[in-house]
Amino acid sequence: MKGFWKFFDRLSDFMAALAGCILVVITAAVCYTIFMRFLFRQTSIWIIPLCEYSLLWIVFLGTTWLLREKGHITTDILYVHLSGRARKHLDFIMAVVGCLTCALLFGLGISHLYDCFINAVTDVRSLTVSKAAVFVIVPIGSCLLTLQFLRMAWGGWTDIKKTG
Repeated sequence: MKGFWKFFDRLSDFMAALAGCILVVITAAVCYTIFMRFLFRQTSIWIIPLCEYSLLWIVFLGTTWLLREKGHITTDILYVHLSGRARKHLDFIMAVVGCLTCALLFGLGISHLYDCFINAVTDVRSLTVSKAAVFVIVPIGSCLLTLQFLRMAWGGWTDIKKTG
C-alpha cells in the first residue's frame, strides 16, 4: 500500500505543478490581450474561453495536493475550543463527509462526461471545443480527492482507535 500512496503523492505533486504552469500561461495570455488592446486596439477572442476552461482545470488539478498539505481555509472558532479527542472525531467525520461528497461528484462527473461523449456536445464560441475535453478533469480530480479524503478518514479512524 505504501507504494500506491507514494505514487499517489507524486501524481498529486505533478498535477499541482501542472496547475501552476497553467496559471502562468493564462496570466501571460491575459497580459498579452491587454497589451494588444492597449497598443493596437485589437484583442484575441480565444483568450476568454481559454481562461475559463483553464480555471476549471486548475481547480481539479490542484485541490488534491492542497488537501493533502492541509492548505484549505478553515474556520476554527469552535474547533480550537474542542478537546483533542473531540477534534479527532470531528476530523474523522469531516473526512468521511468529504469522501462521500467527492464520490458523488465523481459519479456526476462520469455521467456528464458520458453524456458529452455520446451526444458529441461542443461549446461553440470563439473556439469550438468538445465539452468532454473540458470536463474530463472533473471525474479525474474528484476521484483523486475521494481517495485523499478516504486516506484522511482511515488515518483518523486508526488514530481514534489507538487513543480511544
